[in-house]
Amino acid sequence: MSTQGLDAPSQEAILGYYEGLRPFWHPVLPIDALPPAQPVGVELLGEGVVLVRLNGEVVALQDLCRHFQARLSLGEVVEHEGQQCLMCIYHGWTYDASGQCVKIPQLTPGREIPRDARVPRYQVHERYGLIWVCLAEEPRYEIPDFPEFEDARFHVGPLRAYEPWCASGPRMIMGALDDTHFPWTHEGLLGDREHPDPPDHKVWRDGPYLMSQYTILQPRNVSTADVTAAPDTGDGSDGLERITYTNYVGIPNVIRLVKDGDLSRQYVIWLAVCPHRYNQTSSFWYVARNYDRDPAHDRDYESFEDQVRAQDKRVVESQRPWLLPPFWTKIELPLRPADLPLIEYQKWLEELGVAVGL
Repeated sequence: MSTQGLDAPSQEAILGYYEGLRPFWHPVLPIDALPPAQPVGVELLGEGVVLVRLNGEVVALQDLCRHFQARLSLGEVVEHEGQQCLMCIYHGWTYDASGQCVKIPQLTPGREIPRDARVPRYQVHERYGLIWVCLAEEPRYEIPDFPEFEDARFHVGPLRAYEPWCASGPRMIMGALDDTHFPWTHEGLLGDREHPDPPDHKVWRDGPYLMSQYTILQPRNVSTADVTAAPDTGDGSDGLERITYTNYVGIPNVIRLVKDGDLSRQYVIWLAVCPHRYNQTSSFWYVARNYDRDPAHDRDYESFEDQVRAQDKRVVESQRPWLLPPFWTKIELPLRPADLPLIEYQKWLEELGVAVGL
């Protein structure tokens, strides 16, 4: 997508955004989407990354051959001296799991492989059904937790991988963290325009997390109650359930929303975003629940979340500027106390060096 035009951030702002996000883990691909012996190219923060499984382990390298900059993701997995390596299909230069070139077919006898014939290797980790990559030498934080993933009391639905949105990563996280848009964007699903008052937010920091908690009334649906059971609102509001949200924002690109309802029902949404570019971001979703744990009902919950995501998508993609404008510009006018979680999220981004700018 072109970065030209009135909506485009400055090149300085784009580079600052990329640099600020480098020291964090980013989910880039479902594990099942990486074939056993075939490389796959992904884009992360404007940079090409090739993923390939060599000798049983996932390896992440810069997706450029050092020879003439061909994409290594077009290459082949070959064996060299008993080890699986990645071969560029342009001239056959072959790289081991460390990114070092170990074979150059055109090399004349007696000449050694150049010392600079290597490509950067990035840190990579497999967790929660996803492949995570960190472009920096040391991640600032560990991959944010998803405790329900291995909790026998919960049923975790299938991983959902959505097509990229034309939006920045923070815009997408803020869309999930924001609750005062529920009555307007998600009327009848997550909010009711007869009850638009903002809740009393509690916002605090806990290590690598920004926490927020509040209680609201929401329409009765699969995310608030076991719809196979008899209605039990408990608050005198016809068709509405009293729900307490506890949000765990793993700075800067993961949010876990825990919805507590009546009868100890918990519905958990876990969202992680992958910032391909400043204006193109993919998202990966899980839904976990400690009620109605029949996998045959998963599609009901997926359909509900798909409807919510579709309503969010058109709004989030419309937001300008692409990157969050600094508070001092007053381009955006967040209001206390209604927007307190969003204000604190942006303040933390600035403290972490994740650039906001025009």
